[in-house]
Amino acid sequence: MAVKRVGFPASVMGEEFKNLLRLIEEDEKSSGLGETSGPLLDLYETKESVVVEADLPGIDPSEIGLCIFHGFLTIEGNKSERLGESEKVNYLCMERSFEPFRRIIRITVPINPKEGRAVYARGVLTVTFPKIKEKRGEPIKIRIERAQ
Repeated sequence: MAVKRVGFPASVMGEEFKNLLRLIEEDEKSSGLGETSGPLLDLYETKESVVVEADLPGIDPSEIGLCIFHGFLTIEGNKSERLGESEKVNYLCMERSFEPFRRIIRITVPINPKEGRAVYARGVLTVTFPKIKEKRGEPIKIRIERAQ
């Protein structure tokens, strides 16, 4: 997923937006070709909402951070090693990672971010945002007055 640059000068963008673009670029560079640097997820829409489902097995929900800013949803956290593993072990095979993660998802459908809600159940984080009707695409009649 490449970041597509828009055709207006960077001076127009706020510092927060520039920082977000920098984070997305870092996320893409660190993920490598064909890999993700965070949890696997599905992004889909229904008639009423936009839904993100992210696989986060074995993670305490209090260790997950969610933020939405200018249409970009950030899911981040830290997957710690198993609780109660007091004795030192010698792994023969270790495919699961226990490290911080971050995933930034662009949501292109107009949503109401203030009404978003997240539920964590059976290792899956489900984030739902209600859709809003986009105002930019609707024609608005402007009444013309006669000059006197």
